[in-house]
Amino acid sequence: MQAIGEPSLVLVASPALKDVDFLQTDRHIPVSFVINEPQCVFRLIFEEQLRQRRITLENTIELWSIESIKQCVAANLGVSFLPRFTVEKELSSGELVELAFSEQPLMLNAICAHHAGKVVSPAMKIFMECLQENAGAEP
Repeated sequence: MQAIGEPSLVLVASPALKDVDFLQTDRHIPVSFVINEPQCVFRLIFEEQLRQRRITLENTIELWSIESIKQCVAANLGVSFLPRFTVEKELSSGELVELAFSEQPLMLNAICAHHAGKVVSPAMKIFMECLQENAGAEP
């Protein structure tokens, strides 16, 4: 097992939702949460933060691709909570905006793991080297 970085997580929305307040507790926010599968790590982190703050959202829209999620959020269908590196281009272009969500940056611990008893193929070895070389490349 090898650590490959700690990407930060960001709450994103379309510019039309830039004033939605996710810092105030004990409230219902009438927007949808657009995200992927129920066991996704960053989804679990976001939902736990909402529970702790006693914030409810209108509903959850589940999609299976980050690109689809970004397009739906940009089309003003809701908000999403994603690794920053997946939305950096859209944040830079203004297609998406980052909403304030946490006093401290929320991070993921990204690791690369493989079975200890299995032989690492040449392709896997190169893949692991590329991961290590690019770890921390996030701005």
